[in-house]
Amino acid sequence: MKKTGFPILFVALIFAIIVVFAINSNHTEAITQNLHVASTGLTRNVTNLDGTIFTVPANITRIGCLKGPSYEKVVILGAEDKVILTSDSNNLWPWANVIFRNLTNVSQIHNAQNPNIEDLLENKPDVIFFWTTPPEVINKIQDAGIAVAPVAMHTEFNDTKAELQVYADVLGPDAQAKSAEYSQYFDEKVAMVLSRTASIPQEQRPTVYFAVRTPLSTTGKEESDISDMISLAGGRSVTADLSGPWGFDISMEQLLQWDPDYIIIDHCGASNLGSKPAGQTLAEMVNDTRFNELKAMKNQHVYISPTGVFFWDAGSQQILQLMWLAKILHPEKFEDLDMHKEIKEFYTRFYNYNLTDEEADRILKLLPPAQPAGK
Repeated sequence: MKKTGFPILFVALIFAIIVVFAINSNHTEAITQNLHVASTGLTRNVTNLDGTIFTVPANITRIGCLKGPSYEKVVILGAEDKVILTSDSNNLWPWANVIFRNLTNVSQIHNAQNPNIEDLLENKPDVIFFWTTPPEVINKIQDAGIAVAPVAMHTEFNDTKAELQVYADVLGPDAQAKSAEYSQYFDEKVAMVLSRTASIPQEQRPTVYFAVRTPLSTTGKEESDISDMISLAGGRSVTADLSGPWGFDISMEQLLQWDPDYIIIDHCGASNLGSKPAGQTLAEMVNDTRFNELKAMKNQHVYISPTGVFFWDAGSQQILQLMWLAKILHPEKFEDLDMHKEIKEFYTRFYNYNLTDEEADRILKLLPPAQPAGK
């Protein structure tokens, strides 16, 4: 008995030392990569943009993309093959069905902001990218045993890359490497724009009104980085000090009072948000005598933002929107900026899709693909 007890005790002691060492090693990692052993297995704590922390499995092989831009971000991070479900609103972006190779084969969930739990369980996701609200829906999903990554919105333009980093922290090291590549690209493009706009005096900057969904719907400073982007592009946002949520309505009288030099409209064609197609939106503005009193209308300075695979003001393509807007506001400073070249480079580098010249042109002109996906 004495001969067999010592080895058993020795082995147990060594095992305990190994466990303690492993736990201590995990605590030396960055906060967004802090691993711990939970009742459901190995998990990862992720720090959100708003400073909150949520927990996801460390080993993720099945991803649900319910939040609007999440599918696009997962593609950028090289994990599209792991997506097994998404929102049924992707038909709003015909280019996504062409550019993203697996999108048409992924299960689509109706009413993504309040999904049927049985539909989710049937697809067995390891994690679901979701909004930060409503809390009762998040709790309902988590109570079903599904991890939720409630990615917060960013309110500063520079946080576009930080938001992608949150997604990368959820997915792990390979995704983090792709996020770092995007971050470097993002910084380079912002620096290029600022090298030409930073010195423009405020009084020489054109005023810009940025609408979302409809001409009389805009964004407040609390839930949007649009005013920040306009400033980087060399403009002055007329809504910079306006309080309110994303997509709230203003009066025609208010817009007439602002009388902006430029009007930019994004989210056209989002029928689920009450938005009409770009052509119809512009036609209704032209036929409304009130809009014709605006400087922007008189000078033909009303622009509908391109979309591509997702709305430019809400996804990772926002860096393209910055360059596009800067060239509109200050064409003399960006004569050498070729948006066809820029969008082709972006799609090749981050979506792994080589746009033809015609495809790039159609995206910039708000035209759908010449042929549907799979043709």
